Amino acid sequence: MSTLKRVLDKFKPETESELDECFNEVAEAFLYGGYISVSDYKEERYRIFIRTVEFYCHYEGDEKDLPKDPIVYHRNGRYVEGEVPYFPLMSFHAHASGYDITFENKDLQLRSSALIRAYEVYDVKRETYLHYDREKKLFVSCNDSKDRVNKQSTYLYNFLNGFSDNNIKWIDTPIIAQHQNLKSAQRQNVYNYKYDEDKKDWIKQSTKDVREWSFTRLDEIENIVD
Repeated sequence: MSTLKRVLDKFKPETESELDECFNEVAEAFLYGGYISVSDYKEERYRIFIRTVEFYCHYEGDEKDLPKDPIVYHRNGRYVEGEVPYFPLMSFHAHASGYDITFENKDLQLRSSALIRAYEVYDVKRETYLHYDREKKLFVSCNDSKDRVNKQSTYLYNFLNGFSDNNIKWIDTPIIAQHQNLKSAQRQNVYNYKYDEDKKDWIKQSTKDVREWSFTRLDEIENIVD
C-alpha cells in the first residue's frame, strides 16, 4: 500500500476537532509525498505536483460531531435521487470545479476529498514545466519557478480529459519532514450553508466558511524527474 493510501486509510475522525488534526497529516502526504503520473499507452508523459490542496468532508449521518459540507459534489441528495455509492479509496473524480482525489468511508458515512487547487505540470517528454497561457488558451513551456504554478483548478480537468483512469496514477516519493513549509488558509469561495426543512435542501448563506482546510506548499517543488 502506498504512503498516501496508508495515510488516507487511517483517516477516521470521530469529531470535528479530530478532523482538523487529520487534515494536517493528510496535507503533508498530498504536498510532499508524491505526484500524479499521467501516461499514454506506451510511456509516462506528464507529472503533476500539487502546490495547494483543499479538503472537503461531508458527514451523511447524524450521530457524531462531524460537519455537514454540502458543497461536496459526490454525496447523497445532489444530482442523483437516492443513495449515492461511495468511491473506492483514492479514486480520481473530475467535476465542474476541477479534479479531486477522494477518500470516502462508507462505514463512517464520510464523503471526503482533496481538490487540487494549485499545481505544477512537468512534461516528461519535452523536459519542461508547463503553464496555462490565458491568451493562447494552452499549456505552454515555462521553467521560471515563479510563473509555473497553475492556480486554475478547472483547467486541470481539461488537461487530463482524454486520459483513462488506468493512465492516471499516484506515485509515492519520500517525505522529508525538515524541508516542509506549509500554510493553511480558508478555502476559496466557500460559504456556509443552512438546511431548510421546508424546501428539504441546503441554502447558501452570505457568510464565508472560516475553516482552514486549504493547505499550500510554500517551498519549491524539488526536481525529482529522471
